[in-house]
Amino acid sequence: MAAEGGSLTEVLDALEVAHPGLKARVLDDDGAIRRFVNVYVNDDDVRFAEGLATATPDGTSISIIPAVAGG
Repeated sequence: MAAEGGSLTEVLDALEVAHPGLKARVLDDDGAIRRFVNVYVNDDDVRFAEGLATATPDGTSISIIPAVAGG
């Protein structure tokens, strides 16, 4: 699905309109990315970029990946 926005926050807001409940699975109650969810803009982990303010110009690829643990 293509969602538009100038920042990751705007993209998540647009996705929430199309898929209610998505943001609650990605963001915690404080509005931060959940500890066990990894978000990448292109190939960059947003935790090491600008976080939710990371720019998402046209053509940007966003990946939301739940962390998997086990043994």
